[in-house]
Amino acid sequence: VDFQRFAGIEHVGGGGILAVGAVKARKGMLELVQAMAHLREHFPDARCTIVGSLTQEPDYVTHVHDEIDRLTLRDRVTLTGHIPDDELMRQYAAADVFALPSLNIGWKFEGYGLALLEASAAGLPVIGTTNCGAEDAVIPDTTGLLVPQTDLENGLADAAAHLLRDPVLAARLGAAGRARAR
Repeated sequence: VDFQRFAGIEHVGGGGILAVGAVKARKGMLELVQAMAHLREHFPDARCTIVGSLTQEPDYVTHVHDEIDRLTLRDRVTLTGHIPDDELMRQYAAADVFALPSLNIGWKFEGYGLALLEASAAGLPVIGTTNCGAEDAVIPDTTGLLVPQTDLENGLADAAAHLLRDPVLAARLGAAGRARAR
């Protein structure tokens, strides 16, 4: 982690959930969208911003867009594609929680949770998944939360709700994550 890249981020919050990574199946972006539908029940103003390539798996991106429409989340979930680094840093500053719900799909898996560690360097509490490289990047209940890949739709929404409801816990996890990333 290039800690200095993230060191100057001052949190303003209010931006909801941030995910950074290519929009492809093994990154679990579809499941993140589905979790947002559940999260909306308790947090009607919750937002999710997904930053990353929209070109690597175009059929999957179409499927994610279709799911956003089906769940009427167009005003709550944004897929930005690639953005300049200064805008990415603004997204980190505005976010309340970082989520990367990686999935093991055949031989494709999250080998190492670098995006989770970068979000930790930015001072965000992080949510990752078990049974993949996220377990090397997230210390459960210390720097973030891990949810089982087998229950992402509900587990991810529950984990995000837990952090959104408890800003003191979120701040503690974010601070511990930042210290670890340093």
